[in-house]
Amino acid sequence: KKRRELPKEVTQTLKAWLMEHKQHPYPDETEKKMLCEKTGLTMNQISNWMINVR
Repeated sequence: KKRRELPKEVTQTLKAWLMEHKQHPYPDETEKKMLCEKTGLTMNQISNWMINVR
């Protein structure tokens, strides 16, 4: 499968969350749901992005 680059706004949102949670960069279910709503990504995509970026 070809990897698709996420829109800039999406990565900015995810990176901003990451910077705010540097001490513990592991979003819980509630935080993931909020990120899904903000970015339009699925829970799985959020999880994978976090795994790849950490």
